[in-house]
Amino acid sequence: MNRTPTIFLSAGEVSGDMHAARLASALRSRLPDVRLLGIGSHRMREAGVEILADVTPHAAVGLLEHLPGLRPIARAFAKARARLEEVRPDLVVLVDYQGANMELARHARKLGLRTAYYIAPQEWIWGLKGGPAKVAAVSDVILSVFKPEAEAYRAAGARVIEVGHPLLDMVPPPRERGRLAAELGLVQGDPVLSLFPGSRRMEVDRLLPPMLEAAALLQAEIPALRVVLPVASPGLAERIGQGLLEAPAARIQVVHDVSGMGVMQLSDVVLAASGTAVLEAAVVGAPVVAAYKVGLLAAWVGRRLLRTPYVTLPNILTGEAIVPELLQEQARGRQMFETALPLFQDPRRRVRMLQQLGVVRTRLGEAGAVERAAGALVSELACPVGGV
Repeated sequence: MNRTPTIFLSAGEVSGDMHAARLASALRSRLPDVRLLGIGSHRMREAGVEILADVTPHAAVGLLEHLPGLRPIARAFAKARARLEEVRPDLVVLVDYQGANMELARHARKLGLRTAYYIAPQEWIWGLKGGPAKVAAVSDVILSVFKPEAEAYRAAGARVIEVGHPLLDMVPPPRERGRLAAELGLVQGDPVLSLFPGSRRMEVDRLLPPMLEAAALLQAEIPALRVVLPVASPGLAERIGQGLLEAPAARIQVVHDVSGMGVMQLSDVVLAASGTAVLEAAVVGAPVVAAYKVGLLAAWVGRRLLRTPYVTLPNILTGEAIVPELLQEQARGRQMFETALPLFQDPRRRVRMLQQLGVVRTRLGEAGAVERAAGALVSELACPVGGV
């Protein structure tokens, strides 16, 4: 196209902000003059995106859990809809964050704007039977990160481009492992447990206390154990600090501005909130225990909408219980401890899980997902509206 293109990016959670930021950088490398604007947080801003609003502090999982953030999220997306009408971008790219992004996609389509979904809603795992068709109806193209996702959306009539999973591009190179270990003061042979209680405030409030209890029990059993807790976003630092004050028994090293996947590479075991962190552990080959808690109403609804017997992606992708899942009443400190301890002490169990996690990684495609996604979006810009 002759004029400078404008692309609107929308991400509403910490992981989406990270993936959208990397996509923005890849787009700018191909289109140096591109104008990027949208909904996102600090990583997107650092990548050169003009941020209209940041809703990541209000991200939540559940039904009643969403209520406190509804008003600021509604204001942010009303602003986004108005900006779409004003700017009329050449392309609207939705990144994860199903609820509000689906509404934004519908509005964009009403305006005759081209839309692309990157890291699409997981309707192939959750939701009602017609969910994939609804996503397909508001997406000119879906950039798929999972093979089963691509199959489900193609069956629903969507145009799908398989790009692979962007986490494969984020594995720190071997040389970084030694640098990070030195930065954290870890020496070879130190047993290491890392804690990933989530990137949402609700997740930290519910999962950090039992994780700290489990860490204290593990340190009592393994006195040399080092426990590292990376802070997922600056907005969570105060909450995590308060949680540590309330659980002084565990000796925890809190770290900021480091690669979470880098910390996982140095860990013997990872305790993680079910979600992106569990898949990250699988990608780097770190034994992991998943945990999650939501409100009782959300849990009741979720059990009826879930289409698989598992909730973590490694288990869903393989159809096997590779990663232990401690959900709801099972997500307690004592059970986390009892589940994690054998992964420190039983070499056969560790080797078995590492072999299974290797299978998960092979099912995520090849590295280069972000570049493939950026290339696909640039091609979309070159096509006439309504073209393929």
